[in-house]
Amino acid sequence: MSKVMMIHPLSPLRYTAIGDSITAGIGAWFNYGYAYQYRDFIEKDWKTRVIFRNLGKTGWTSQQLLHRLRNDATFFKAIQTADIITCSIGGNDLLQAGRVYDKTKNKKAVEMALQNFRHNFLFIDQSIKNIKKSSTAPYMLRYIELYNPLPEFPLARQSVKKLNQILHKAADSHTKIAPVYAAFLHQESTLLFIDGKHPNYKGHRVIAETIRSLDAKP
Repeated sequence: MSKVMMIHPLSPLRYTAIGDSITAGIGAWFNYGYAYQYRDFIEKDWKTRVIFRNLGKTGWTSQQLLHRLRNDATFFKAIQTADIITCSIGGNDLLQAGRVYDKTKNKKAVEMALQNFRHNFLFIDQSIKNIKKSSTAPYMLRYIELYNPLPEFPLARQSVKKLNQILHKAADSHTKIAPVYAAFLHQESTLLFIDGKHPNYKGHRVIAETIRSLDAKP
């Protein structure tokens, strides 16, 4: 089991969620998104109290998240003290590039977005792990794969898969990547909100359950 599971069950666990509107809970009833639902799973499965911080911000790109990690003391402290960290990021990078592509039909906008994301995510991951180096306590870091809200478009499929491949390069003894892409595949009509972009409540539940499934693995 994960080292975090060895924490005494009477000890509160500290969980920090960072990222974009998916972390913020957009699309779920009362914004009770995956991060809140995963928090509930932790309390139930591990029979412990959870001190929870949700630092997700609607519309954030990887560049904006990286800026906060480097410059915001609130983010630094919340990550430094966390036993569990989840992160959803990258969707807005691709959505912005997609808007440019819709106008110009130039795939270079998407290629550039993926290049920028690769650069930003490398430093996001490094920033989190550098912050955690100052703590000797075990921790878990979970990145969340992108699902594809536009499965009928080949460029969308290719771009989401490439971005998820970048996420998987961060895997290590502390870090796992939640396989959300497969969980949403062919289920988009039942898991997406009416805006066609964000998960609905059920979609957020699937994301939370996908992260939860990683915790049970040795």
